[in-house]
Amino acid sequence: MFRGQFLHKISKTGRISVPSKFRENLKKKHKTKNLILSTFENSIICYPYPEWIKLEAKISKLPQFKKETVEFERYLVGNAHECEIDNEGRIMIPGILRRNFKINNNAIFIGMLSRFEIWSENSWNKNLKKSFDKFQNSREVLDGI
Repeated sequence: MFRGQFLHKISKTGRISVPSKFRENLKKKHKTKNLILSTFENSIICYPYPEWIKLEAKISKLPQFKKETVEFERYLVGNAHECEIDNEGRIMIPGILRRNFKINNNAIFIGMLSRFEIWSENSWNKNLKKSFDKFQNSREVLDGI
C-alpha cells in the first residue's frame, strides 16, 4: 500500500525521485517499475501499471457513448502517460502535466493506498486546510460504514 507524504525536488528536465517506500511497494506487491500518470482534480494521479489495467477494464464496461462516460474517459484516460522508474529511482513527469499543475521546484507525493498523487508544494499547502475540513465532515459519514 502507498501511504504517507514525501517532499521531493524536481529537476528542470522534469525528473523526480519516487519515494523509496513507494518503489519498494511497486517492486514487491506489483512487480513493476511502470506507472501510469494522469490528471485528477488538482494533482497528478499515479497508478502502478497492473492497477491501471484493472481500472481500464472497469471503465471499458461503462456505456461508451454516454456523455458522463465520454467526459470521464477524456479527462482520465486521455491525459494518461506511461512512464518507467529509471535505475536511479526517478520518473519523468511530462511537461504538459508539470505545466498544468505548476510543478516547478518541489513536489509532494501523497500515498493513497493502491495509488499515489503528486502535488505541487504550493497547491498542496493551499489544499491542506480544505482537505482537513472535508475530512472532518466525511468521517461522520464513514463512521456508519
